[in-house]
Amino acid sequence: MAQILTKSMEHHENAQLPSLNFHVAELPALGAKDVLVKFLAAPINPLDVLVLANLYPVKPQHHHANEAIPGYDGIGEVMDCGASVTELVPGDLVIPSKFGIGTWRTQAVVDVQYLQKVIRPHDFAFAAIIKISIAPAFCLVEDMCSLKPGDWIIQNAATSVVAQMVVQFARRRGIRTIGVIRDRSSAEADVVKQSLLGIGSDIIVLESEVMGHAEIRSKRVMLALDSVFGTSGRSLIKSLSSGGTFVQLGFLGGPAGKLDLDANDIFGRQLTLKAFRGSVQVASRSAEEQTDLFNWFISLFNKGELILPRLGLERVKWDAADKRGSKERLMEAVKRAQQGKLGQRKQIIEFV
Repeated sequence: MAQILTKSMEHHENAQLPSLNFHVAELPALGAKDVLVKFLAAPINPLDVLVLANLYPVKPQHHHANEAIPGYDGIGEVMDCGASVTELVPGDLVIPSKFGIGTWRTQAVVDVQYLQKVIRPHDFAFAAIIKISIAPAFCLVEDMCSLKPGDWIIQNAATSVVAQMVVQFARRRGIRTIGVIRDRSSAEADVVKQSLLGIGSDIIVLESEVMGHAEIRSKRVMLALDSVFGTSGRSLIKSLSSGGTFVQLGFLGGPAGKLDLDANDIFGRQLTLKAFRGSVQVASRSAEEQTDLFNWFISLFNKGELILPRLGLERVKWDAADKRGSKERLMEAVKRAQQGKLGQRKQIIEFV
């Protein structure tokens, strides 16, 4: 029997309630090209919140009881394979090869084309965030512009998992980073700053400090990564050096905002503006290149050369033997993610 979370088709009058249903169901029979997967860990990403709100363009591909199964990232173990499956064997570890696989369930029968084999990490949480957090961070550093040792990256939402991975990939190439965090009390800001400096950030500033910050203005800032939009994004544009590149990758400040530009940004300083979607950028690499890249990430992690976010992960237990308790924990976890409060850590569902 599998336990499954699905996106409810009903509208809750209380908008704070997660629009999810919890099911217990028989697994379907294994087809010739199918694989039985037991999930080990799956994150609750901002992307998942957008999916629940019908705001993400790539829709879930798997359903139960006519309701979509959320969860776009994660790691699982192969338990059984159909007669025509030659790429995998029981005991292999797999991550989704495509978006929409539906990882918010204890077990699943899926076509082998939706799975990608990876090597074993010493913490499943790391592999569970490869597709949506780690790989996009790598692409941001490698693909958006030609960076050289000594160049600087400035990024807002610096406490995010993607931003913390950007710092680590940048340092491997001799590139320095400036992290921008939301305004908060001095005591809380000091704790956050020390944590981010501890993973390799060079400068951490509050959003209200960016404009006119003398130290930032003295740096060769060639790449700006904006996950917030609006006023915060504008401050990153103003921080770029001539010839720099501005990349829009998120709208934490709300998609209804606007990003102001002036003539000097384009014609005077010759800035380049780009939009970034991690799934598209990762997909520009072949399946073989992706597998090699993901296994390299895990190898670096196993050797201690990459670390999980210093600000931590919040691990949410999904215990198949405790259906009621697991349902309550999962609903609360999704509710926290939907609220998006300041300081909310990345939540990882761990299946036990």
